[in-house]
Amino acid sequence: MSHDFLYMFECDYGSRTQEKKFIKDILNHFDKDYATMVGLVVNNNPYCLSFHVAVNLQKDPVYFEQWLRDNYPEKIKRHNMFVKDILPYNVVTLLNAEMVDLFITANGGGHPFLWSERDVLEKEYPQYIDFKKREAKVFLSHSSLDKNNIVFPLHSYLQANDVATWLDTYEIDYGDNIVLKVNEGIDKADIGLFILTDNFFAKRSGWPLAEFTTFFMSLMNSDKKILMIDAGVSPENMLPMMKSYRYLRWDNGSGLPEIANAVKRIMAK
Repeated sequence: MSHDFLYMFECDYGSRTQEKKFIKDILNHFDKDYATMVGLVVNNNPYCLSFHVAVNLQKDPVYFEQWLRDNYPEKIKRHNMFVKDILPYNVVTLLNAEMVDLFITANGGGHPFLWSERDVLEKEYPQYIDFKKREAKVFLSHSSLDKNNIVFPLHSYLQANDVATWLDTYEIDYGDNIVLKVNEGIDKADIGLFILTDNFFAKRSGWPLAEFTTFFMSLMNSDKKILMIDAGVSPENMLPMMKSYRYLRWDNGSGLPEIANAVKRIMAK
């Protein structure tokens, strides 16, 4: 008496042509008396696209399991997926390896795949490319006491001018190690933009001076640049090393265009 042993392998709908070798190897390695069915199971619903390879065996599966471990240990097997459940899907039974190239193509619009592969779709319809966050290149150092009146408006203005910034509000989440995240932001940034107010130097602010020191020390072995904005700081509060820099002016927001232009000029060098 023969017994059925069903395997369902999860594959990537969006890069399905990469699965062709795996499927062909099954068809070429196991005869039809052993692997009695090798099929494609495709769901074309755009809200839950999926692609599985179904393999049915009618002999001891131990040999097949060993072959998988030796050749495709990374393949994801799914359980609790039954033949009766796949009837609503697009299903193709493959009789030989040649049929793999016929039914698995990068382009969509046919059977069993309605949608093109990810790379093809993004090339033909670039508006569908994932909206990716740009890597922050400008580190905004400030006192939290100046966030509402200076930092948030400055940040929004730079965003409108295509300047990717590191701002703790967006980069540090609950549970994150603040020191590690700040150091990571400084390490990846090309420019340190320091918003100097009397709050910046206040003891209760804490972080800004430490950020300046870390950034300043990194200048010795990197191409990083420092820009400072006078946003109402008293000269006597400024560190001596800060006074040697030519700084930008906030002027109640009227200095925003020059700040953005200065940042972009440095980034373009």
